[in-house]
Amino acid sequence: MTQAPRNLQVAARFGAAAHRYEDHAPIQRTTAERLAGDIARLRLPPRPRILEIGCGTGLLTQALARRLGPADWTITDISPAMLAAAQRGPALPGTARYQVLDGEHPESLAGPYDLICSSLAVQWFTDLNAGLGRLAALLAPGGHLAVATLADGTFGEWQAAHQAAGLVAATPPYPARATIRPAIGNLAGGVRGERLIQNHPDGLSFLKSLKGIGATTPAPGRPPLGPAALRRVLAAFDEQGATVTYHLAYGMWKKTTQRPAGVFVTGTDTGIGKTLVSAILARAWNADYWKPVQTGVSEEPGDTDTVAQLARLPPERLHLPAYVLQAPLSPWAAANLEDTVVDATTIVPPKTDAPLIVEGAGGLYVPIDDTHMMIDLIARLDMPVVLAARSGLGTINHTLLSLEALKRRGIPVLGVVMSGPLSAGNKEAIERFGDVRVLAEIPPLSKVDAAAVDALARTIPPLEDCLAALGGAPAVAG
Repeated sequence: MTQAPRNLQVAARFGAAAHRYEDHAPIQRTTAERLAGDIARLRLPPRPRILEIGCGTGLLTQALARRLGPADWTITDISPAMLAAAQRGPALPGTARYQVLDGEHPESLAGPYDLICSSLAVQWFTDLNAGLGRLAALLAPGGHLAVATLADGTFGEWQAAHQAAGLVAATPPYPARATIRPAIGNLAGGVRGERLIQNHPDGLSFLKSLKGIGATTPAPGRPPLGPAALRRVLAAFDEQGATVTYHLAYGMWKKTTQRPAGVFVTGTDTGIGKTLVSAILARAWNADYWKPVQTGVSEEPGDTDTVAQLARLPPERLHLPAYVLQAPLSPWAAANLEDTVVDATTIVPPKTDAPLIVEGAGGLYVPIDDTHMMIDLIARLDMPVVLAARSGLGTINHTLLSLEALKRRGIPVLGVVMSGPLSAGNKEAIERFGDVRVLAEIPPLSKVDAAAVDALARTIPPLEDCLAALGGAPAVAG
């Protein structure tokens, strides 16, 4: 395929910087390590088939090799010089091939791949979402697309210096984090953000750092500044403090074949109202209910009985827990006290003809056994999440942290349900900064009974609509 002139220019400038790239790439190194850490938490098959787009000198390649071990690697870059630099790095475990490729147009590749990844390369795509969609089309069922890219607000200080000088910066426009999504269906996942700040001695040092990595191709239609204009911009930039902010967007999506008809209800904490939320959803969606691990039965009835009463579920709509423990502790701690062995890998969901509401124990990082936490079980069951959260003080921090943890694992979030005194401000903050929908707000209830659950269930959107918003149609388990 003939490359567009801009792509040729990008390739040439990065190629010219290949020999000195890593001397000027602290942000790129940090980002690659962050992305590799997220990828290492995914459930990939043994010896996965991996495609990397825009490998550069191999920062992400080597970070993944250290974490994943043997794989079938396809390593690509638009610049032959960058690709050669990556190939000169330590040998990859498994089998590896290196290919010059315009990652925005990967038509020459057949796939399928278990993982397609890219760190700080896709921001050079002409149409980011369309390019991501073409990459996602190469995924195997259950495969993951994981990218790090620049988002809106990056180089804001440099742009402000131009404005102070009466000019417009030639930096490329970067998308808002919430707008980044592959232009293709049957994907579930989301985007989390991070902000990194880099200090420079002065503006010239900043420009040299960009030149050092080859990131000097201006936005289309923006000519470079003349000497006099550049001096005005540098003076304004230095006056601001010569600091540059990078707004990073980490996207993690999974290719699904069929959307499971049901959700996993977890919470930002223990005692957060997961059981009430589960009852409301079971009633609203005419669903079955299952609590895989029940603790604390020595002090109060199990949640299965509570949900049965509140949602008016007949016995055939209830499924027995895989483990029942007496102490009101984490499953791991309770099992140790009771000399019981809990193994999260043996937990298998029941087969149902109806949607299934699965309720977790505690929050995402509650340990189940010696090696698995609740978030590991959620990932293994491969179900979207409804997150139960408080509405009051502190909920923004707790909820956003939980949402970020789910996004790091590529676990789709169907929505949040908030319980407590209504707070429009907290709801708006969670939706805006968490890039998630608040499905319902449960006000303080004078009486928690089946009638109250009936009324609240009528406010819940249909399950089909919620699942469709994730990019796929529901499928009935069987």
